[in-house]
Amino acid sequence: MTEQTEQNHRAGKVRTERLQAKDLRILTELFDYNDAEQMIRECARDISDRKADIFVMYDRDTLIGELHVLYESDNENYAVRNKRAYLYAFRVRREYQNKGYGTRLLRAVLADLHEEGYSEFTIGAEDDNEKALHIYHSMGFNELLLRRREEYQGDVYEYNLYLKRQTSV
Repeated sequence: MTEQTEQNHRAGKVRTERLQAKDLRILTELFDYNDAEQMIRECARDISDRKADIFVMYDRDTLIGELHVLYESDNENYAVRNKRAYLYAFRVRREYQNKGYGTRLLRAVLADLHEEGYSEFTIGAEDDNEKALHIYHSMGFNELLLRRREEYQGDVYEYNLYLKRQTSV
């Protein structure tokens, strides 16, 4: 962590918020989408329809992390409105990894969702994503619900879906 980043962290300059649809393009700073315009259209639609939110974390004006939340799904293993939320596309800018920012973002999102009445959370993790698996397991995502293979924008992802049941923050 740079000295300035550490000072920002201590001074409360790091903040988490819900991303507005008009600001979706900033997500291309953290992920190289094969079709960014498709991602923006899909996310804008889901946000507008209140099916999803995207939580972001900033260090001053620098985007350092994102976490997408889906509130409803055709598959109840993933999401059930007002009960179970599906968390996905959890990314932290490389230079901020291994410094607690990912855990801080995940905790903030879980706290917000718990306040809104959600008590169960699912998250997908690929087998080779050891950093994410460590965070997820340490935060209680330990119940394996299913294994899934899916395709998005020409890329294939195979992952496990984990469940966390939360009774308090």
